[in-house]
Amino acid sequence: MNKVSAATLIKNVSRLNLSIIYGHELLDGCAITSSRVQRPGLALAGYFDHIRPNRVQLFGETELFFLRTLPESKQEEVIDTLVKLSKSLLIVSKKLPVPELILKIAQNREAPVISSEQSTVQTNNEISYCLDYALAPETVMHGVFMDVCGLGAMIIGKSGIGKSECALELVKKGHRLVADDITHIKRRRHYVVGTSNDLLRSHIEVRGVGILNLSEIFGITAIRNRKKIDLVIEFINFNEWNKHTEANRSGLLDNTVSILDVNIPLILCPVYPGRNMSEIVELVAKNHILKLMKHDSSKMFSEKIQKQIELKRNG
Repeated sequence: MNKVSAATLIKNVSRLNLSIIYGHELLDGCAITSSRVQRPGLALAGYFDHIRPNRVQLFGETELFFLRTLPESKQEEVIDTLVKLSKSLLIVSKKLPVPELILKIAQNREAPVISSEQSTVQTNNEISYCLDYALAPETVMHGVFMDVCGLGAMIIGKSGIGKSECALELVKKGHRLVADDITHIKRRRHYVVGTSNDLLRSHIEVRGVGILNLSEIFGITAIRNRKKIDLVIEFINFNEWNKHTEANRSGLLDNTVSILDVNIPLILCPVYPGRNMSEIVELVAKNHILKLMKHDSSKMFSEKIQKQIELKRNG
């Protein structure tokens, strides 16, 4: 199970101007495993069935007002049960005063208490967005990831087939490198996002030359930190492609590859000496953009042929 510490969360949502009320030393050990922020209204009313451990609890004006309407003994009971079950970070929005009772129980249960300057809705949205990315399912894929014509193109293939050399040519044409060799991928709802790790970012290996820093050679605009993966282009030896994929010479077959249970269009591109693969990748990207605009050249050409056949049949 993925998890993120409360200290990391606070660092990544600096726009909320969070301040630590209690438990600064507890933040690194406070693990959060759910991207959903919980508003504990029902829990304050005594319903605890859906309180899950390691889930952020957010108190807004409504929750604090309702808490004050309860008898003191009931207040202590529900807050103690809530903190015991959630075992996580407590956040109070709108810079509202934190009730002494919440601080007392948080100290007893060793739960950090944080205050946000922003509204309850904004605090909820910002934290949920941050946790959604940090806790997303992830994997690693071998290949070169490029931003080509605004599309995220993952170039894969056997080692030494020319992926990095193609990426270098694409950068020279004005396209942008996201990751070379190792691409870290995370799922965001119905799509996946690729990025490089901090060590390899902006670097590319070219055999015979070595490791190059493209941001220093071509400028910072040659690099992009992350990008949605729109298509996968697999470089394949021409003899192998000719043997197994001849039926797809027309481009009518829609191949896909599953990445974290998201189906991504897959294009098989044969490689042979003298073929300019950077030009081919550009063509693939532009053709994919046309398909997204409901303009599929292969299907349109096939329909023209079918119409000609029908005309000849009808005399």
